[in-house]
Amino acid sequence: MPNPRKNVGGLLDAYERLVEHWPAAPTLVLAGGVSEAARPWIDRVQSGRLRGRVDVRGYVADPDRIALYRGAALLVLPSFDEGFGLPALEAMALGVPVIVSDRGALPEVVGAAGLVAEPDDPGAWRAQMHRVLTTPHVAATMRADGLARSRQFNWQESARRLLGALAQRCPAPERVR
Repeated sequence: MPNPRKNVGGLLDAYERLVEHWPAAPTLVLAGGVSEAARPWIDRVQSGRLRGRVDVRGYVADPDRIALYRGAALLVLPSFDEGFGLPALEAMALGVPVIVSDRGALPEVVGAAGLVAEPDDPGAWRAQMHRVLTTPHVAATMRADGLARSRQFNWQESARRLLGALAQRCPAPERVR
């Protein structure tokens, strides 16, 4: 969570706008390792309009992470820079709608099953969150599409493709006789 590339500040901006627009918005849960670098965000959620609206969980171990996903109405990843985006895939595999930034591999991972927004546009994030949280047929479609999309990813297929790409790029060395 303290890593600036995760864009927690932008998420808080968007959530604050959501709460202003829709006071009944559900609690925002922030999950991820917390270090002293996260102090500005921690202070922000403990005061002002976000006080009592944000639950800072910190690092969540695997068994608890599954329960957290299952209890979520939505996963939001507004990252400026993200690797593969495993949290988006994990959420979709558990039927959670996702909204991701248009950066890195995130749009490719979610495909048409998720919504995408510019990470530096809190108004767009607010609108997308509100849409999913208040429009049952949108959320239901995203859940079904996310489940289908997540089934397209598996470790065996990934390993097969990686080995195939390596074999094309790195032919086996000739044996010395």
